[in-house]
Amino acid sequence: MLRRVNFYSICFTFGISVLLIFVGSQYYRNNTYYRPVTESRRNVKNFLKVTNEAYTLLNIPTILYDGSPDIKILLEKTRSKIKYELSKYNFSEFGAQALEHLVLESGGQPLRSLIISTWRSGTTFLGELLNAIPGTYYHYEPLLKYGIVQIRGPPDGDKAIKNIKSMMKCDYKNLEDYFNYGKKNLYQFHHNTRLWDHCKLKRKLCYDANFTSQICKLFPFQTMKVVRMRLRLIQDVLNDQELNVKVILLIRDPRAVMQSRQHRTFCPTSADCWDPPLLCADMISDYVAAAHIQKQYPDRLMVLRYEELALQPNETAYRILKFLKISATGLLDKFLDLHTNVDVAGVSSTVRVSKEVPFKWKNTLNFTYVDNIQRACQEAMSLWGYKMAKNETHLKSKNFMPLDNYTISH
Repeated sequence: MLRRVNFYSICFTFGISVLLIFVGSQYYRNNTYYRPVTESRRNVKNFLKVTNEAYTLLNIPTILYDGSPDIKILLEKTRSKIKYELSKYNFSEFGAQALEHLVLESGGQPLRSLIISTWRSGTTFLGELLNAIPGTYYHYEPLLKYGIVQIRGPPDGDKAIKNIKSMMKCDYKNLEDYFNYGKKNLYQFHHNTRLWDHCKLKRKLCYDANFTSQICKLFPFQTMKVVRMRLRLIQDVLNDQELNVKVILLIRDPRAVMQSRQHRTFCPTSADCWDPPLLCADMISDYVAAAHIQKQYPDRLMVLRYEELALQPNETAYRILKFLKISATGLLDKFLDLHTNVDVAGVSSTVRVSKEVPFKWKNTLNFTYVDNIQRACQEAMSLWGYKMAKNETHLKSKNFMPLDNYTISH
C-alpha cells in the first residue's frame, strides 16, 4: 500500500513539473518584448559599436522598452543605423566631406527638398522615391489638418509657412495643432518610416515634440511634400538662407488629375478638389511663380511633369537626384524596379506599371467631360504643354499623344 502511495506521489510531482515547464515556455514565447532592464541595456551597448559587419542593427528590435522607451537608446540606435546605411555613401560627389557635415545635431546642414503639387498629381510616388534613399527623414503632408483646401494666402498662409520652416529646421516645440491632428489621424506619421519605425509600438513618441525634434536632427536628407499650398507662397521658404531648400514643382495633366480624383471620397466635399477652373487657375499661378523663382533662384527650383517621371522613371529619378545633389544608392534602384515593373491594384498604390498610368484617363473619360475640362483649362494646358483632344475619336486614338513641348518664360 505504501509503495502504491509513493508511486502515485512521484507521478503527481512529475506531472506538475512538466506542466510548470510547459507554461513557463509559453509565457517566455509570448512575451517577446520583455527583457530585464540591465540585460537589454547591456546588449544595446554591445550593439552600438559601429562596424562594417552586417549584423549591425539589422536583427535588433526597433524599440526595446521596459514600460517606457529610453530615448537616449533609441536615438543612439538610429544614429548608428544611419552611419551603417551610409557607410559606403559618396559624400564628396556633391561637395560634402562627411556625414556630420549634413547633420543638424553635429552642427551641419542637411540637404533639404520640398515637393509642391496638388492632390492626385503623383506626389505619393515621388515622395516615396525620395524616401527610399537611406538617411532620409520624410516630413509627410505637414498641412493635413487644414483639410481639403488650397492655401493661396491669408489667413492660413503665414502660419502654414511658419510650420513648414519649423519642421524643416527640426523644431517641433510649437506645433501643438500638428500633433493634436496626428493623435486622431495616425496616417499623418505612417509615411515617415524612420519615425514610425519607433512610434508604431509606442504611439506617444509620435506626439513628443522633444523626441521628434531630436530624431529629425540625425538625418542628412530632409524631404517634405505639400499639396495644399501654391508655389508663390513658398518664396518665403526659399528666402530663408539657413534652410537653403530646393523645390520640386510637380505638374500633371488636369484631365488625368480630375480622372484620378473621381475615385477619392474626400474630393466631392471641396470645390478646391472637384472644380476644374480652380485647379487650372492654380496651374497658371504656379507657372507664373515658377518663372519668377527660376529667375531669382535658378539652381533651386526644378519643374517636373508627372508624365515625364512615369514614362522615364529611371532617367528622371537620376535627374532629380543630380538637382538635389544626392548620390544614387542601390536601394533607389530596387525601389524603381519594384514600383515600375509590377502592378498592384489600389488608387493610392505606388506599386504599379508607371508607363500605363499617365494616359489612363483617355480610355476612362468620355469626351464631353474631357471637353469641359479643356474649355476651363485651355490657358493652363497651353502653358504646361498639354495638347487638346478634338473629339471622341481623336481622344481614344492610340496616335493621340497629349504631351507637347513647353518652356518657362522668365
